[in-house]
Amino acid sequence: MTTRAKLKIAIACLTLLGYAGTANAQSAEKKMSDSGSHEKTAMTESVSRAFTNGYNVPSSGVAMEGYCPVCYLAANKAVKGLPSITHDYKGVTYWFVNEGARQEFISNPEKYIPAYGGWCALGVAMGQRFPVDPTNFKIVDGRIMLFLKNANVDGAEIWNRDEANNLGKAEQNWKKLGS
Repeated sequence: MTTRAKLKIAIACLTLLGYAGTANAQSAEKKMSDSGSHEKTAMTESVSRAFTNGYNVPSSGVAMEGYCPVCYLAANKAVKGLPSITHDYKGVTYWFVNEGARQEFISNPEKYIPAYGGWCALGVAMGQRFPVDPTNFKIVDGRIMLFLKNANVDGAEIWNRDEANNLGKAEQNWKKLGS
């Protein structure tokens, strides 16, 4: 993918930040420039209830609660994808901010699939599958790590206290949990 194409994806990710459910990227860009607003969309409260082939698939049936997997790496942001731009990979549906992001995912899906099937990285380090808040993430060695976050626990904060140890435990535990 060219640098120009990557830049277009990053701009789309940043432009759509906060505009979940917009029918297309151009109308979202216009809305953003007209209003000057950069509000963050509230995450839909939803508990992960199912999993497909080891992947965390929330009750919505859409991986990562509809957040575009490409934006995590292209813009270091959690940005809702559009329900009109999707791709199914290994039985899991993903949403994207634009067709370029979708094509980037199709060209190398394993690069964009979150670590540990999209389950909370800290939970996996503890030998458990915990649901995630897809806006609570970090990139570790080029991999998207998602974490639980609620009123009582911030999985990323706990993970960061001993990341190297937690990473080693998660890698070991995922061999059992991921199947």
